[in-house]
Amino acid sequence: MSETVNFAAAVPVGAWHDFFPVALESLASQNAPLQVALLDASNDPRVAAAADASGIDFVYRRHGSDAGQSDAIKEGWRHTDAEIVFWLNGDDRLEPGALERVSAVFRREPRPDVVYGGSEFLDAAGRCIGTHDQVGDISPLLLRSNIISQPSCFARRAAVEKVGGLDGDLHYVMDWDLWVRLYRDGARFERLGDTLSAVYMGEGTKTGHVAPARLTEVFNLVNRNAGLWPATKSTLALIAHTLHSRWSAP
Repeated sequence: MSETVNFAAAVPVGAWHDFFPVALESLASQNAPLQVALLDASNDPRVAAAADASGIDFVYRRHGSDAGQSDAIKEGWRHTDAEIVFWLNGDDRLEPGALERVSAVFRREPRPDVVYGGSEFLDAAGRCIGTHDQVGDISPLLLRSNIISQPSCFARRAAVEKVGGLDGDLHYVMDWDLWVRLYRDGARFERLGDTLSAVYMGEGTKTGHVAPARLTEVFNLVNRNAGLWPATKSTLALIAHTLHSRWSAP
């Protein structure tokens, strides 16, 4: 008899986005056991209205201020108990059947601790404008480059808790930092060739701007794990990649 894999999704919302109802719909339509925790710091009544209309029976729902995205995700996970955890931002969405495909991988032997796949990029109209070309097989390259797409990554709660969970002090690289600590701890990663999520890339996204705080977090993360010269190269590459993406956007 096949084992049932249960998922817990934290949905942090800092501001209303027109994609938010679609994000919720993508969760509601998954064919897998799923607990959803909504962490809404937007103070926008449209978020609550969309949540009410989603048909999701939230296991936890909070509308009010928080200490930032990382702390909100941690709060959501604390109020769930499913074995596999992930988070979905309000301007992203899961692909149909994503959790069912991921569940099958988590049931394989040897049992993985982390399962991840690809993502496509969307513009403001919801049109696909490309794919996440940085996603790659797990390797020491992870110490210098974030080769995992966050909304397409799912991890065992036990493995996440073993390495201390998300770092609440990080605002830009909390996902990458978590993957690195899991990797260093010996967690088993499995990559799916499937596209598991769609990610909005446009105005208002944190990854669309070369913010000094973002560059500092990237530099510190790589410097801590790979050294000064790789940190310098990674930071410069991030600047170049971000600017190129903005200039080449349709």
